[in-house]
Amino acid sequence: MDTSYELEQVKKIILERNIHSVEIGFADINGNIIGKRLPARFLLEHLTAGTGLCRAPLTWDIQSEYFSTSHFAGFEYGASDMILKPDYSTLREIPWRKGTAFVLADLDTDTGQRIQVAPRQILKNVLARLEKTGYTAKVGSEVEFYLLDGNKKPLFGGKETYSIGKISQHSDIIEQIQRNLEAFQIPIEAVHTEYGPGQMEVILEFSDALTNADNTVIARNAIKEIARKNGIYATFMARLWNTESGSGYHLHQSLWTKENKNAFAEDKTIFERYIAGLLDGTREFMALCCPTVNSYKRLTDMSFAPTRVGIGYDNRTVSARIVGHGNSMRVEQRTGAADANAYFLIAAALASGLYGLEQNLSVPNIIKGNGYFNETLPSIPRTLKDAAVLFDQSEKAVEYFGKEFVEIFSELIHFDISVHETTVTDWERERYLENS
Repeated sequence: MDTSYELEQVKKIILERNIHSVEIGFADINGNIIGKRLPARFLLEHLTAGTGLCRAPLTWDIQSEYFSTSHFAGFEYGASDMILKPDYSTLREIPWRKGTAFVLADLDTDTGQRIQVAPRQILKNVLARLEKTGYTAKVGSEVEFYLLDGNKKPLFGGKETYSIGKISQHSDIIEQIQRNLEAFQIPIEAVHTEYGPGQMEVILEFSDALTNADNTVIARNAIKEIARKNGIYATFMARLWNTESGSGYHLHQSLWTKENKNAFAEDKTIFERYIAGLLDGTREFMALCCPTVNSYKRLTDMSFAPTRVGIGYDNRTVSARIVGHGNSMRVEQRTGAADANAYFLIAAALASGLYGLEQNLSVPNIIKGNGYFNETLPSIPRTLKDAAVLFDQSEKAVEYFGKEFVEIFSELIHFDISVHETTVTDWERERYLENS
């Protein structure tokens, strides 16, 4: 789009819709949207300037604990600023807060260079490399979450998967989520109850990979905000309770030709190489798909969450599932936790598939039956510590995401591990206090 035309459209939207405030946001390293709220008047006066903000959010932990030693953002290097540069193609009014709009930002240095370790840029770089093969990627995101009451207990009880009755019973909040996301320009394929008490799943419509990643991070933030406005909680924590279902992030993916045809359906060799790469990268990139200590507590046998690396036709017992025919043919990767950063999870999947194309990998075995106890299949890392070792040693991660990002993300996951290992829990007090 012509830039001057785009800016005129921005002005028109702000003025015609009586927008008084614009929130400029981006996904931090954990996938949470943060940023600044600007008066619309100020934005109109400085449409192309952006706004400054500390680099810390690209390195801090999920509670904003700042521990980085990296050249990019560490205190010893000044903890410098970065510039939020609005991507006005993402501008939209927030439907439940009339008069306020939201726009995603890309991140630049103060000299105008794009920051390569930013989550959105990590995905953009993988997509640019993929485009050189002649293909583009389309993906669909399915993300599970829990709705909790004001006391942080499940909003409803029992395993009520696909329950129309529970959706009807709690239609006020579910309709608000559905209608507001649609009005927020996030197309929804479906919302339904899931396998745990109070558990839901939202399915975002299939789209180009960057749009889907943008919509996923925005949707997570929106769902949590809508829930709080109703006096309840929405959480994308991967495992809340020992005895209940964990929350996953299932990613559907396919490659498309310049003629807008599904390459998986058109070319068997491309499909086979892609899925070989997807499996080859699964273990090395698990830390991106399951980035917290808690993420791995959902990976248990016979749980609908995978524990082994494999692929089968419509088979939910392995890490990847082939589904669909013709233009709907796709691969569903089932390893992701709901707490994953969508930009990283999608980048990891596409980089793995791209590796398969670039290295001409051989077709993997198609698994039939129950893969949970198929000992010919590699095991998925079951702890963040195990996943961190594989990520630290991954040459593919450096190749597709850059050495600086690998160092920053590695520092993050090792910090999460260290906090977990030194934290005394209620379980420990109940088990040991009186018996030691």
